[in-house]
Amino acid sequence: MLRKRYQLNWMFECPDAVLTCSVLKCKDNNFIVFGGHDKTLYLMDEQMNIIDDRAFDGWCRCSYPIDLNGDGCDEILVGAGDGNFMVLKLNVEKKKLAGLMRYKSSKRINCCIAGDLTRDGNIELIFGSDDKTLKIFDDIKSKEPKFILYYDSWVTTCTLGFLKLPDNEDAIYGLLIGTKNGLVQLAQFQDNMLNIIWQKDFSTQINDIKVGDVTNDGFNEILLCTDDSLIKILTSEGEPIKEINTEEGRPISLLIEDIDGDNAKEIVAGCADGSLKVFHNPSLDSHEFELKWKTKVSTSIKNVSYLTGKDKNVKHIVFGGYDRKIRNVTDFEWGQKQSIEIPQKIKTHEIKESKKKDLIKEIAKIKEVPTNIRETIFNHLQDQGHLKDLMKELSKLGYSEDEILDEFALLKTQKSVIYEKVTYPVWSLPSEEIEKKMPEEVKAEILVEEQPKPKVQPLVIEKSVAPKKDKLRAALETETKTKVTEEKVSAGGSLEDTIIEYLKEQKLVATKAQFVNSIKERGFSNSEIEKKINELKEQDKIQYSRAKPKGWSLIE
Repeated sequence: MLRKRYQLNWMFECPDAVLTCSVLKCKDNNFIVFGGHDKTLYLMDEQMNIIDDRAFDGWCRCSYPIDLNGDGCDEILVGAGDGNFMVLKLNVEKKKLAGLMRYKSSKRINCCIAGDLTRDGNIELIFGSDDKTLKIFDDIKSKEPKFILYYDSWVTTCTLGFLKLPDNEDAIYGLLIGTKNGLVQLAQFQDNMLNIIWQKDFSTQINDIKVGDVTNDGFNEILLCTDDSLIKILTSEGEPIKEINTEEGRPISLLIEDIDGDNAKEIVAGCADGSLKVFHNPSLDSHEFELKWKTKVSTSIKNVSYLTGKDKNVKHIVFGGYDRKIRNVTDFEWGQKQSIEIPQKIKTHEIKESKKKDLIKEIAKIKEVPTNIRETIFNHLQDQGHLKDLMKELSKLGYSEDEILDEFALLKTQKSVIYEKVTYPVWSLPSEEIEKKMPEEVKAEILVEEQPKPKVQPLVIEKSVAPKKDKLRAALETETKTKVTEEKVSAGGSLEDTIIEYLKEQKLVATKAQFVNSIKERGFSNSEIEKKINELKEQDKIQYSRAKPKGWSLIE
């Protein structure tokens, strides 16, 4: 039987690697919020126009949207590589993101989540980091965490979800935590305390955790992405039900959602090798998971989320990663499969009404919080009156007020970016479908390549600054040429293979300068090498040790 599996709706060229991507909902509108290596969080509308961006002091590593005050518009939690944890709100009229809360941790933030953990009508804010802690804040007005959980390794992922335990009539609202060393904990707030219900050691890094009913029995399961190339499905007590081997690619991001409209949730996994894999379970109360379809991009997929389109409420998979692109795909079988009648067995107890009207007023009164040190400095200078003094001095030198204010605004934000969106036309009907006997990854590639060449429409955002623009344009050109460069040196292997082989030979390279120069001699550019070193370090394939002997080496 000839079948197509998915449709690529659009692709967006980002300024740098995408580490996090979330869908922010406001009334009837969807916005995509994404960020990554360029230390900037971007706000994009449904027409793929960048309408705002906020600079951070570190890589934007994680984000989570949630409506904190019940006004119909999500706020967004963001964690950065320099240890900053922030909450930002969308100003609907201005279509701008404004900082509401900021907390500085000592090391990078890896995960963030929010929900009514205490079941009192109040939404807590939670984040985990490389300082081996998980911190829980009472609300956005909190200056310090209410609870801190300590671990023996980095907290890599965290989530919240309803789980039915054998001894409880009602489902609990549990907090799940995963660490670099493979520890998984389930915690519950009870009797004014945070209690650890159970913990399991899986002896391999936990990359992501999600909660959802994937066995179609009416109860939620726990799903783990692990570094041993497995998706592990557990009961609410942490006991293994099933393992799905993702084979060549480590799963690093998960989405549990019904993407084909049959009422059963699929497992969508983004992997380190660039593959996106969709597994489904077509039967009731079943553990028989099948690979529904897959596709592959050039580098790791760091984040998978979804948005509900206005086209018959079809759910769109949105994913991004190190190839600097965000893609939007939909399953071709939406609405074509027979709906599965899954019983809903999860019972939750009533919670107190929150004072959301009061919270809306309180949020409106909060003074905007800067997202980076540059804004903080300017705000301080302004509050102290120093900027007025500086304006007077510059005016004496003959500069106009407009010139001075423009320069202040430029120094404060210093951002000029060219973004490109790539729009793919709707694909033709199944007359061009591929034979079933072909490998799945070949299907995916052909489905994309056979389409008409996409049109690229540049969108220039904010005031231009020539040096920045030239630098970014050069970076974007470098990215588009990377594939060509790697093909030119294919006799000597790809850039990643070259770096790995070099470190295997040398064992230890003392300095980054020596590292880059040695690889540069093999035909690669500085910018390519720097980017790839950062990616391999992020993927825990290579490391830099400050302890003696110092230097760069492979992670065994």
